[in-house]
Amino acid sequence: MDKTQLRRALQIGAAILAAALVIGLYKAKTDAARTEARVLEMETRISDTEAEMRALRAEIARAESPANIEAMARTHLGFAAGGQAPALPNSAMDANLPAPHQAATSKSGNE
Repeated sequence: MDKTQLRRALQIGAAILAAALVIGLYKAKTDAARTEARVLEMETRISDTEAEMRALRAEIARAESPANIEAMARTHLGFAAGGQAPALPNSAMDANLPAPHQAATSKSGNE
């Protein structure tokens, strides 16, 4: 191989290397742009989710507030704060109490 052929081979190799570097740089920039867009999308989703969480926490705080619970008790159960529920007569108490457990009755029967 003489000097001109060697120079020509080096020039072709350099051109191929330059083309490979240009293609690699283009791919890296494209991937970086895609990744940046994905990061921005994720940050937007995170901030939306955080806003939803703040709204839900506010709704929970409102639902658990004593004033809301009192209003619901008054509306749905007929209770009022500081009021007294009517006492049940003794005959109605047995109907409202749970039935005794079988284990408790069989134990007392064995003794």
